[in-house]
Amino acid sequence: MAPWMFAIVVTIVLSEGTSATEDTEPRAVGRIVGGRDVEIDEFPYQLSLQNNGYHICGASAVAARLALTAGHCCIGTNISNLTIRAGSKSHDEGGIVFMVNRVSLHPEYDDTNLNYDVCVVRIIGTFLEKPNVKVVQVTNSGIIPTGGLGTVSGWGAVETNGNAVRNLRATRVQIWTTADCHSQIQNYGTPTASMLCAGNFGNSICVGDSGGPLVYDRRQIGIVSFIMNECGGSIPAVYTRLSNQNVRNFIRQQIDNDQQRMSLVKG
Repeated sequence: MAPWMFAIVVTIVLSEGTSATEDTEPRAVGRIVGGRDVEIDEFPYQLSLQNNGYHICGASAVAARLALTAGHCCIGTNISNLTIRAGSKSHDEGGIVFMVNRVSLHPEYDDTNLNYDVCVVRIIGTFLEKPNVKVVQVTNSGIIPTGGLGTVSGWGAVETNGNAVRNLRATRVQIWTTADCHSQIQNYGTPTASMLCAGNFGNSICVGDSGGPLVYDRRQIGIVSFIMNECGGSIPAVYTRLSNQNVRNFIRQQIDNDQQRMSLVKG
């Protein structure tokens, strides 16, 4: 991971049989700064990816059996220890807990700069017709509405060195143009085509909630990836850009493949 990223590094190993990479490298995690406590019925797509019952990353329900999270959240632990909690505003109680049986990391994921920081997780069971659980639509457009306000949600500390909170929080963040993003973070590194910047002073992600969804106009446009300075400061946070064609194609392929598997089982 590049030294200009503010991250927590955890070494984890995937079990055999998953489609993610075998290399074990860092994972950056972010948390919500500013904003407000929210109820799960306001964000029914919000999920908690857990290892041995402990929250490690945010995620979002994007299909009947599939969750979307950050790539760095998917390298690391034995897949048999992974679960997803859905339908609860608390990451440690309530809702429904699903076992995980497949993890698919983007083939071009780069742990040195978190390029293509995206992963699709498949559960045993289905998110459909469950209390307080709904699928969010992933953007199908190559255009991001820069200047607008997106909404990011997740669990965790409300300041850089704070403790995690149990209740789901959400905040509005401004979506930056690529040019402004480059200008603001040029002293830390150069964002790639698979990244977008969002944030405003006092409202941002922070250490602890990587993988969570950034939503605009009821469609998910980003995945929490990393920050480069203090939480809620003047430097915007970086998200995986779901409007990027390679990212969209990867997600679409995972959804299509799983729908085909479900059709074969039903047939």
